[in-house]
Amino acid sequence: IVGMLPTTAFAASYAKISVNGILLRDAAYLADNSSTSATTGANNEPSSYVAWYKNGVLTLKGYNGKGIETQGVAAGELTVKLIGSNSINNGALESDNGGDITVTSDSSGTLSISKTTSGSNPANGIETGLSASYTTGNVTIKGNAKVTINMTHNGTSTYEKAYGIFAKENITISENASVDITCA
Repeated sequence: IVGMLPTTAFAASYAKISVNGILLRDAAYLADNSSTSATTGANNEPSSYVAWYKNGVLTLKGYNGKGIETQGVAAGELTVKLIGSNSINNGALESDNGGDITVTSDSSGTLSISKTTSGSNPANGIETGLSASYTTGNVTIKGNAKVTINMTHNGTSTYEKAYGIFAKENITISENASVDITCA
């Protein structure tokens, strides 16, 4: 029984993720950008998909949709692997539970994130641990990932904010990665 504990604890650190409003559990994928539900049982990489989630890694391959958000276990880690051109429209890449987010690409994968809002919540591109109750959360962009973030907050009060990247701890951009952020 003791030998099973590390495996059980490791599996819990990446319980599930919401992609375009669809919940993906481990070994599930979205077949295309108009999918209304996830296909399960993809232990090996599917032949065709726009989002595939396995063992804490979300691979985006031509994804064009709404926000992506970790759900479940606090302080879980998420790695987003980019293949080709990907975009999040009027949404964010977020881990509200204070976990780490890593965006990477082996080749020239891109991710464009855009959002315009006017409510009381800030406009965030990539965010981890925004809530005051969380004290952890790193954002790392590495490899050959090219990330473009465009956040706009049209509110008229004094508390509205726009963040390209919000992290409770560190923001690291390394290797051949690049990030272009515009906030208004």
